[in-house]
Amino acid sequence: MADRVIVEILVAAPIETVWKAVKDPAEARRWFGWDYPNLADDLVGMWSGNRADDENHVLHADPMPDRFKLEALGAHTIVRIIRSAPAEDPSWHGIYDDLAEGWLTFMQQLKFALERHPGEERRTIFLNGRAKQAGDPDPITALGLAKLWVTPVGEAYDAKMSTGEHANGIVWYRSGNQLGLTVKGFGDGLLIFNVRPKTEKSLHGGGTITLTTYGVDDATFQQMRQRWSEWWSRTYEVIEIQP
Repeated sequence: MADRVIVEILVAAPIETVWKAVKDPAEARRWFGWDYPNLADDLVGMWSGNRADDENHVLHADPMPDRFKLEALGAHTIVRIIRSAPAEDPSWHGIYDDLAEGWLTFMQQLKFALERHPGEERRTIFLNGRAKQAGDPDPITALGLAKLWVTPVGEAYDAKMSTGEHANGIVWYRSGNQLGLTVKGFGDGLLIFNVRPKTEKSLHGGGTITLTTYGVDDATFQQMRQRWSEWWSRTYEVIEIQP
């Protein structure tokens, strides 16, 4: 079996801080995925069966085929998600992998939480959908942010979104299928787009948006949720909206 690093990021936090955030379900709730009713229970269930090697900072993400591997780099920590599979497996190359894309999103949420909001509680909105017909725009283009695909990581942006909101911040990261933006108006939040190509279940493509907020009051958050949910429902065939 050959190892493949499917995600690698550098977090500006010491290894023991990152290790606790990865290993402790209560801490993982601050960054893992998005809010939904059973998130806390699911994390306890997922993490309780995991095999943790505290000495080497390795955590097996049972029952998934992947493991976390942390490496100290001075005051920073390298976090890798590693998968084992046959070295010559052609399915490893050039395909869209939902699980790998999910790990990339989650690791960027981990980095953002530890570097910019350590110990803080978040609130999220998660939107998942399919394009309704051929030629429908991907979520980034539909929101009016297509130019940010070519904006350098770390550069500031200022844009009006199709939801009617004004957004500004920096380009946080970019990959082949994902774009992450900080958004000052979301309490210095994080907006992550995952563009899904055509698949058997999404014949015309589609994607997801994960919107993480900090310090937003109940009324403002509910208004945001309604605005984004209504826009998503007009734009895509809805698979899921959480919470």
